[in-house]
Amino acid sequence: MRKLIEFVGSTVVAIGLLTGLASAADEARVMQEKQAAEIVDTSAYKKEGPYKIGVAAGYMGNSWVVFTLQHIKYEASLHDDITEVLVTDAAFNPTKQVADIEDLISKGVDLILYWPVDDKAIEGALKKATDKGIPTINTGGGFVNSPSVTASVFIDQWNLGEMVARRLFQDMGGKGKIFAMLPIAGTTAAVDQLAALKAVMEEYPDIELLSAEYGDWNRAKAKQITENLLQKYPEIDGVFSPAGQMSIGVAEAFDEAGRLSEVIMSPGDEYNGWLKWVRTNNQGGAVTFPTRVGQEALRLGMRILRGENVRRGQKVPSEYISPGAAGVYAETDRPDDWWASELPEAWKPQ
Repeated sequence: MRKLIEFVGSTVVAIGLLTGLASAADEARVMQEKQAAEIVDTSAYKKEGPYKIGVAAGYMGNSWVVFTLQHIKYEASLHDDITEVLVTDAAFNPTKQVADIEDLISKGVDLILYWPVDDKAIEGALKKATDKGIPTINTGGGFVNSPSVTASVFIDQWNLGEMVARRLFQDMGGKGKIFAMLPIAGTTAAVDQLAALKAVMEEYPDIELLSAEYGDWNRAKAKQITENLLQKYPEIDGVFSPAGQMSIGVAEAFDEAGRLSEVIMSPGDEYNGWLKWVRTNNQGGAVTFPTRVGQEALRLGMRILRGENVRRGQKVPSEYISPGAAGVYAETDRPDDWWASELPEAWKPQ
């Protein structure tokens, strides 16, 4: 009887903790949506052209950001009052990204678009920009609420993570052991995707999360991490991996270990290597991670430079594409490091 009481008591505590975590996640999401809806007074940034645009890339060794940058450059070509687009590459080094932002300020840019290596590390440098009347726009990834960030043009990582998790759990029949392959640790994208995954898990008590890993949106790193997990866990039934670049690395590791038939892959995104895999295996599908976020960010930046009030957060929505439909988007004559996009042919990377 005592053991039963202890068991029931511990179960109640566990349920209480999980409910508390879910409640905290819901509150964080509501707060994020409220912050994103705030109207920003941009009168302090209003100025006449011509304009010089700065792009502080946290990294360029990633095909998604290559396409995102091409969207920025294409949009710039449509504005006669934009005379130059200056691009820096921090190569995953937050200290260099700080220096890059300061360098763009010294070169007199009128607007800074950026994607971070570490949001906190570059906060001070971004504040230097806004203090000098240079608006800053977080481009892609997740929403950032900070006095140093004028606005975010973002992909809703909560919504994306929920769509990916629900589809995965449905395909798994609502039970089994999974691991998560997330982007760069500490970024809004990684934090929100993991929170969304755990929130959906509350609806699926028979899903067990073995491990949450960080593959840095890198195919080779995701593959290596998965190889280690395959050695550690004799049973893995599913993988939560919203990024196709990492998903294909994960799938390769399972295939080479002779265990691909044991696992269900979640939807990835529009990474061409992933779309090819979906077409061949008729599994997973895609939840879009649109590269046109770069174009939308520059459009918003031009509105700010004209002194128009804007929302602090502008979403670029994700959509679920079934395996059958996703396979149609695969471009078999293109390399894996390619992205389905609406860029004019002349502006696609060469």
